[in-house]
Amino acid sequence: MLIKKTGARAALRAPDWRMEEMITRSRTWAILLSAVLLFTASCGRDPEKAKRRYLENGNRYAQQGKFKEAIIMYRNALKRDPRFGEAYLKLGDAEMKRGMPAQAVAAYRRAVELYSDPEEPAGKLADIYLAAYVLSPKKDPLLLREVEDLASSLASKNPNSFQAFRLRAFLNLADTTDKTQEHLFRAIEFFRKADAIKPKQPELRLAMIQTMVQVGQLEEAEKYAREVIQDSPSVAGAYWFLSRLYLQQNRLKDADAIVDRLIEANPQASGLKVDRAEYLFATQRREEALRALEALASSPQTDAALLKRVGDTYARIREPQKAIETYEAGIQRFPAQKTEFRLRIIPALLAMQKREDAIRLAEKTVQEDPANNGALSMRASLWLNFGSKEQFDAAVKDLQQLISKEPNNAVIRYNLGRAYHTRGELDAARTQYAEAVKASKFLTAAHLGLGQIALAKGDSGKAVAAADEVLSYDPSNLAARILRVNGLMAGGNTNQARIDINTYLKDTPDNPDLKYQLAIVNFAERRYQEAEQQFRALQQRYPNDLRLLFSIAEVMLRTNRQADAMRLVQDAYQKNPELPGLKLALANTAMRVNQLDTAEKEFRALLALDPGNTDIVMRLAETLRRKGQVGPARDLLQQAYAKSPSSPGLAMQLALTHEALGDWRSAVPLYEAILKQDPNSLIALNNLAYRYADMGKDLDTALTYAQRAQQRAPTSDDVIDTLAWVYIRKNLNDTAISLLKPLIAKQPRNPLFHYHLGLALLQKGDRTAARQSLQTALSLNPSKEDEQKIREALSRAG
Repeated sequence: MLIKKTGARAALRAPDWRMEEMITRSRTWAILLSAVLLFTASCGRDPEKAKRRYLENGNRYAQQGKFKEAIIMYRNALKRDPRFGEAYLKLGDAEMKRGMPAQAVAAYRRAVELYSDPEEPAGKLADIYLAAYVLSPKKDPLLLREVEDLASSLASKNPNSFQAFRLRAFLNLADTTDKTQEHLFRAIEFFRKADAIKPKQPELRLAMIQTMVQVGQLEEAEKYAREVIQDSPSVAGAYWFLSRLYLQQNRLKDADAIVDRLIEANPQASGLKVDRAEYLFATQRREEALRALEALASSPQTDAALLKRVGDTYARIREPQKAIETYEAGIQRFPAQKTEFRLRIIPALLAMQKREDAIRLAEKTVQEDPANNGALSMRASLWLNFGSKEQFDAAVKDLQQLISKEPNNAVIRYNLGRAYHTRGELDAARTQYAEAVKASKFLTAAHLGLGQIALAKGDSGKAVAAADEVLSYDPSNLAARILRVNGLMAGGNTNQARIDINTYLKDTPDNPDLKYQLAIVNFAERRYQEAEQQFRALQQRYPNDLRLLFSIAEVMLRTNRQADAMRLVQDAYQKNPELPGLKLALANTAMRVNQLDTAEKEFRALLALDPGNTDIVMRLAETLRRKGQVGPARDLLQQAYAKSPSSPGLAMQLALTHEALGDWRSAVPLYEAILKQDPNSLIALNNLAYRYADMGKDLDTALTYAQRAQQRAPTSDDVIDTLAWVYIRKNLNDTAISLLKPLIAKQPRNPLFHYHLGLALLQKGDRTAARQSLQTALSLNPSKEDEQKIREALSRAG
């Protein structure tokens, strides 16, 4: 303790209160401390009291919503008595409230074994299994088996077990093997038995009611629903069920009456009034719905949460201006929640096409509330979609920081993955998409992102699997259907792709995206005439869809109508020079038809408009290479790569350009960088293995790379030759020869294959055969570099 010098003496004097008071207080504390110690000691001596005390404390924490503290108390109780079934039950409840179902399962399982009445823990455990089964796309039958075991165990102990009958009802509902409705009737019978044992359970009766509707027992369903309302007037599900039933029967007045009764029975539940407005909108009474929402928005009794719901409803029914007005009123009345209201205004502005206003508001929100993760995430999302390159890069940094704060936020993970995807950083994007899916299993956009990356990496199987994952819970999802078709086509299975498209077209026969995919299948199967007809038919309906223009031009190029293709694109460009994408199409087509001067001119014009566009840089470099300007192409790529060193596409193009200039040693570090980002890059694996073998460097790694390349492209002659070259450098000559002879039989005029065979034979000691292979290689006009190597080998062969 620090004491000021001026007060040192005073600090040493005795306090001003009386010594007797000190003694009295000391005695009081001593008595209290003794009592506590005695109580603690008695608890320690009586483990039954101790465990009960921990259980009660845990229950108190749980009632206060402090589940972590409750869990600690329950675990302390279990330390005192590892067979304390009630503590396991309460531990399971707390874990579920904390959102940890796996831990809850473990606790409930022990409670089923140890609790005096296993009904409650068995029911809760079974509900977790049933929920997992329903939510799982794969529908694991083992989960249902666990439920069946629990039901059987309960029934064996008590033939009138409520939970046993309830669980068997749900097991019958989950039975997908029964193509009749018998399993539904069995479920209803089990529900009735459970209801007889433990009447008036609203959750059970609602499940029974819904099943009755499925089998047409509408009167019975209505009767039970009315009983639920009578017995449990706060259970909103029964009212909404009845209103839907009445609407299906064209009983609008009855439906209105039951909704009004719900509001009257629950006057404190103000959110139900918003539900009523949404009901009015759903029943085609828009003006009445708007009046109801306006009344709520203007009421001084409406709190902040209800105002948000009103605004959200306006947004949902496509009244963005009214939504904004409601949110702005919320800011005026509840300024402490300004950020939350603003984050709702931004999407409404976007819905009104007020993009700049939305961006400005997001930036202002972050400026005024810089610690708000939601605001940072919103601004980042807008910058990713609409911002400049600098804003895009800043958004990535924001998202990276947000991930460290909220690692389980699926939306932030997805947006970061989307940013990496846009920048061409596919492995980083895949990681974020995968983490997003872990955090939110049904985040469709992340599944589709994984599928698109799989397609880009040539893994058609994973692309199809990603599509199937989405289709398992959303069978009509168009994007997933198209991803599946693209995956099938990428894998060469055009027949199945055609079958799938025709199946999908039965659902939506006029869907243009599916018709486009069918034309693509015809194109892939070289049915060019059919494909062109389909593309042109679609173009008549959608003249501004550039995909159709490009597709028609591609058909022309494939059918040797280069001039027609160029003219088609030029005409389109002259009609709509400002249409995004047409200038790029003109440049690409010019390069395809070998009008390289035109291609260079257009690519340079595009690059002037977007200097950081690496795709245009690579296309311009390719044009220069074709014109024989390999040095300028390399310089262009080097400048771009210096600015974007994380782009594997740029690295690959630069490496191949170095190779074309004979400077393969400069290509090696680029291949190494590519493999760090994309360990499965076929070209990088093959070329790096070959160059490592050239240098005699790390031949074991070279062999690994060559073997991995062969796994990706088992029939590629170049990859097989690389593998043979590595074997030669490792002095495994017989293995190399066994690979090279079939290659030469396929490509007898490839000088490099003959050279490699000659070297293998020479190292094996067969000089005569080696000399013959090397002389053949020399006669086939090898490159200057290879010619020098061949002559050197011939001199050694004698």
